[in-house]
Amino acid sequence: MAEIRSPRLLMEECRRYTAQLSELRMLLEERLHAARAELAWSRPSAVRVRQARLDVAAIEAALERMDRGLYGTCTRCEAFLPLDRLRLAPHVQQCASCAGETRLTA
Repeated sequence: MAEIRSPRLLMEECRRYTAQLSELRMLLEERLHAARAELAWSRPSAVRVRQARLDVAAIEAALERMDRGLYGTCTRCEAFLPLDRLRLAPHVQQCASCAGETRLTA
């Protein structure tokens, strides 16, 4: 049976999650700015431009998932992504398990 928690504890948890999402949104926006700057200022190297475009697309997709309330879940198995993983790579879309499976099957 599910545990019933007090409204005060639920509000504290909600505030904590909101703060974590704000932190991650800031990281995403910083990385998006850096990736766009790389596109604008990098010497015309096909590899660098392609990587910067991939970075921009991944970050924009993460911001869109955040706006839709889907951020922080694996796009493949829908498991929650660990906060440490999101802090390290806030644009990540899959859990470590699914990302590994994708690399192995791709």
